Amino acid sequence: MTDFFYYDYVTIDSWTYFLTASEFGLTYVGLKGDETVSPIFSFYPHRMLIHDPKRLEPYTTQLKEYFAGTRKEFDVPIDISKFGTEFQRKVLEVVKKIPYGLTVSYGTVAAGLPDATSSRSVAHTVALNPVLIFIPDHRVILSNNKVGTYRLGQKEKLKLIELEKSHLHGNS
Repeated sequence: MTDFFYYDYVTIDSWTYFLTASEFGLTYVGLKGDETVSPIFSFYPHRMLIHDPKRLEPYTTQLKEYFAGTRKEFDVPIDISKFGTEFQRKVLEVVKKIPYGLTVSYGTVAAGLPDATSSRSVAHTVALNPVLIFIPDHRVILSNNKVGTYRLGQKEKLKLIELEKSHLHGNS
């Protein structure tokens, strides 16, 4: 059975983000043309994509507001119901609750999950997060306070952390 995902692009600074949503919520955030690193179909095989800017408008608007520093929390629906395992979805639900402007270690996330076997299992799941920024995996860092890896690169992860720190006490 083929499911439909709706998609659109939004350009912010020098990045063009590719966003998809099911009828239930946001399913994927990546970069346009970044199919060699993180193609949507590796996350969700057998999906048909339909370009629908109107349907994606709430997501693209909130992403623009986030980068402008006027949005600290996303309130659009996110649909990771078809992503990964139950454990992976639990990890991402914990990551989604990390407050704006703060960072926590993979071990801290693991400690909050009774079925986490190690911080490595959490790190693996965080690396697979299909909904970048909206599920703020950039807020999860190594225990030695180094940023670690990120699907869009360490430089982008640092940029997101610094963006949040710079707007932490600004308008919301």
